[in-house]
Amino acid sequence: TKGQQPPMRDSVAPFLFLTILCGALGQRYGSGGGSGGGNDTSDDNDGGSCFAATELLQLEGGETVAMANVRVGDRIQVMLADGSFGYDDVVFVPHRKNEVRSVFREIETASGRTLMLTPDHLVMAGMCGEDKTLRSLKRARDVAVGECVIAVSGEDKVVSSKEVEGNGVYSVVTAEGSGYIVVNGIVSSSFAHYHMLPNLYYHFHRAMHKMLPNHYYRYSENDMVVSTNLRIG
Repeated sequence: TKGQQPPMRDSVAPFLFLTILCGALGQRYGSGGGSGGGNDTSDDNDGGSCFAATELLQLEGGETVAMANVRVGDRIQVMLADGSFGYDDVVFVPHRKNEVRSVFREIETASGRTLMLTPDHLVMAGMCGEDKTLRSLKRARDVAVGECVIAVSGEDKVVSSKEVEGNGVYSVVTAEGSGYIVVNGIVSSSFAHYHMLPNLYYHFHRAMHKMLPNHYYRYSENDMVVSTNLRIG
């Protein structure tokens, strides 16, 4: 009847189509999210788009939440495109609950911060003393001792970088268009390998979250959407 919202299947059909189309491109050019699409316990994730399950995100209210427990709609700390910090909604959690055995890179800084992420996941880092606007996203495996990562408190020198193993792989994507999230107080990308293409792809999710909030959660839990997005990051 007039004034009623269209059924979910009609509202989200264009987004499902775009998800499938971009997922096909993601198989070749995406960040390689890899495993973790279900209650997986396999041992096949050594370079996907993931943080360890234990890594922490700060919520807008001041509390922290582990990667394994974050939910769509949580407002977490992000870095905006201009380098300032704020909070925005989580619009997608690419990995469902899992205990995937994975190789991580554990980065430790002079201030005592640590960050565990898969070797090809991107973190903002560079030579200490550089203007932060000139720093680039680097694969975790390429961040060298003596370089600096960007933390919420400013640059923080890396004093150790080593390979470790752990269970559980997770990432999050927010409504903030920059694609930068803050994990354990350190600025990282939501993605691995490449940042721009998967971040552009997730603009579909950001638009869906904004335009159809009443349907979005069901869409984000759709098996086809989750499977496709894991090819992207």
